[in-house]
Amino acid sequence: MIQRWSRSRLGGRLAALLAAALALIGVVALPAAPAFAAANVQVFVGYADNLRANPANFPTPWDGSPSVDFAGCTPNCTFDAGAVRLVNNAPIAVTVDSVIVKVSTCTWDIWPHGTVLQPGEQLIVTQTTTVAAATCGGTSGAFDTSDVGVNGAGTTCTPDGVIPEIDTTIDGVASAFQDTGQVLNTGGVDRAACAGGPNESQQWSSVGTQSCPGSVLSLAPATQTDAVGSSASVTAHLANSCGTALQGAKIDFAVQNGPNAGKTGSGTTDQNGDAVFSYTGAATGTDTDVASTTNPAGTITSNTVSVVWQKRTSSLSITGGAATGDYNDPASVAATLTDELGPVAGQTVTFTLNGAETCSAVTNGSGVASCPITPQEAAGPYPLTASFAGSATDLGSTATATFTVTHEETTTTYTGPAKAANGAPLTLSGVLKEDGTAPISGRTLTFTLGSGGSAQSCSGTTDATGSASCTIASVNQPAATTTVPVTAAFAGDAYYQPSSATATLKFQYLTGRAFGLSSSGLVGISPVPDTGPIATAAAGTFGPPCVVRISGLIAADTLCAKVVTSLNPGTSAASASVQDATIGVIGVPVIKVGLVQTSSTTTCAGSSGDATVTSLSVGGIPVNVNLHPGANTTVNVLGVTIILNEQSAVPGADQGLTVNAVHIKVLGLLDVVLASSTSDIHNCN
Repeated sequence: MIQRWSRSRLGGRLAALLAAALALIGVVALPAAPAFAAANVQVFVGYADNLRANPANFPTPWDGSPSVDFAGCTPNCTFDAGAVRLVNNAPIAVTVDSVIVKVSTCTWDIWPHGTVLQPGEQLIVTQTTTVAAATCGGTSGAFDTSDVGVNGAGTTCTPDGVIPEIDTTIDGVASAFQDTGQVLNTGGVDRAACAGGPNESQQWSSVGTQSCPGSVLSLAPATQTDAVGSSASVTAHLANSCGTALQGAKIDFAVQNGPNAGKTGSGTTDQNGDAVFSYTGAATGTDTDVASTTNPAGTITSNTVSVVWQKRTSSLSITGGAATGDYNDPASVAATLTDELGPVAGQTVTFTLNGAETCSAVTNGSGVASCPITPQEAAGPYPLTASFAGSATDLGSTATATFTVTHEETTTTYTGPAKAANGAPLTLSGVLKEDGTAPISGRTLTFTLGSGGSAQSCSGTTDATGSASCTIASVNQPAATTTVPVTAAFAGDAYYQPSSATATLKFQYLTGRAFGLSSSGLVGISPVPDTGPIATAAAGTFGPPCVVRISGLIAADTLCAKVVTSLNPGTSAASASVQDATIGVIGVPVIKVGLVQTSSTTTCAGSSGDATVTSLSVGGIPVNVNLHPGANTTVNVLGVTIILNEQSAVPGADQGLTVNAVHIKVLGLLDVVLASSTSDIHNCN
């Protein structure tokens, strides 16, 4: 127990506390505050002897310790003197009016009066001269209280029974303390003169308790384990040999050995005698830490403790980025690396998809690493692993999540011909690409020409450029076809989505017409016999039966007409013939024509035609004609214009030709055509 007040002052202390309590509730003022403050000032006694050094016993703290107001010899002093220490643990400042020490009839009042101590500060009074001396009080500055004895006489090794007294006045409150442990006079003997123990130092002890001459500086915990980069703390505890805490001593800490060797720090012991040293470990290994405190007699050193620094436990989590991605398309994956201290920056994280594809990235200030990974697996779920191999400060770690590979998008483009023809081979082609840019090889493109029951298909495999082609050996589409759809399609697979492209091909078709005779004007005769307009994509023969005879103003025998189409190459061939035609119209000379024939043949390469005229007369006058007149041969007889082998192109066709064997014109009266043949073709390649 720490003695703070003599019995004579107990009533005054209680009165002060009562006054303070009443003041807090507003009943009275607070005149007793000084007594309350003085009650929280602790008084310690000790003996300082550095003439015969013993650091563990020398009173600590001493001059130079934090928050110590030292009233004694300084510097370079030889101490052989008693010492008194006042510690202000009140929450307010106090004024030490005086400290007076009495040993028997000797009195010392040699220290400043009116010393102000702030909360936590302490006052130490001891000898003020540089050299120790035995005096009975006075003002010399000597304070060798172990050599005084009864009535100022010297002491021997026989205890003299003298109990020193310390009188303090604090904030006007006087108190008397009895040093019943006889610390100031070292047990009532001159210990320096006694055998077996010349050192007289006595560690600080609470006044009124037994003497506790020694001290122990201990460091704890004995062993601790911390993660690199975190903070480790060791606590030094300074106490006298009775276990009473020694407050206000400066403690020095040092890392003696280990990865952090050379680190130092200091602290001041608190009311519990504790001072804490904290530092951060920079590398793995074991540190050896020690604490010490220094006084004029030397250094008190603690035990050593161990701080084991180990790598931090890291943690990876796959976060953000993509949980899914298309086959063969880069997808961003991300993970966050942390440890006990938070995000870990500047470390490499490696991502592995399905044990195959990898990418690596370095973590940023938030511990996030992100990089693109390109799946090469078929569509489906696969394990995605993030791994950190570890570093000088962190253990390695891994994380796994599910990454879903989806079918990659494709585009199919038709690149084949724009036209087709029945009966001919047709090579179709297309290009398959990924996302419309990168070619896809080794996949099947199926081409379909036409639709429904007439559809024709073939397939090809894409090459390195994504191109595929195939040939339909012989196109066979309906005869009425003039345009035909074509589709290039990729059915998709485990890696790619399906896609297709369509186009409309112009389909080659054949046209033509043939008739035997037609007339307009004074005599109107519709074409007879007449194939009518023919349009087909197929091979065939088109024509009505021949007409044996027509009679009247215009008469003729054996009239025939037909159109024949064939394929590969597409050909339209028209022919017509008329035998022995007579035109006997009033006002027009009689015109007689023998056998006439025409032919017109057209392919995509061009057209050709011919006419045969065996005889011709007008008004009984024979007209001299070649059997095969030149194209568009014209003769005029008796006001009649006759065009032989009349030929003209077919408008709107790729190729086409109309051939009339004989075309008779009588201005304003008559227009007759004998043996007309027309052939033409459309949508040539």
